Amino acid sequence: MEAVIMKKSQVSRILIEGNPDLLQRFCEQIEQGYEIIELKPPAKSLVMTKANDSVSQKPFYLGEVLVTECTISIDGVYGFGVLMGEYAERAYQLAVVDGAFHARLPETQFWYAELLEEEKQIMARHRLEYSLAMRTKVNFDTMEEYNAKR
Repeated sequence: MEAVIMKKSQVSRILIEGNPDLLQRFCEQIEQGYEIIELKPPAKSLVMTKANDSVSQKPFYLGEVLVTECTISIDGVYGFGVLMGEYAERAYQLAVVDGAFHARLPETQFWYAELLEEEKQIMARHRLEYSLAMRTKVNFDTMEEYNAKR
């Protein structure tokens, strides 16, 4: 089997945006074969959201966002899960899957194909949402531009 390389951010995005059953299944696979120690149980936190000003390109803070975060350990290797909103179970599951990847557990090698397939589904959903939104787009011509086209 050819080695697949995915960034941690890509894996996290797929697991958060994708079908929750995939994340749950991965977590259950690890729970069945390894001892998981919850170092920091799922808890709500507030984090500052940073963005860049489109004109000056300088960073500024939009405000606070509610997140749920969790930290676990699998055989002495840490796993961390965080996502926006109040999702204690999913934060725990993300932490377990993150810990499995950090510990390079053998089960993770079989997840890449499913992650790539789920990413395709997410991208297809995004394309559909974009096309639906573009149907409602209004073109605001000024009277001058409108009259020039006639």
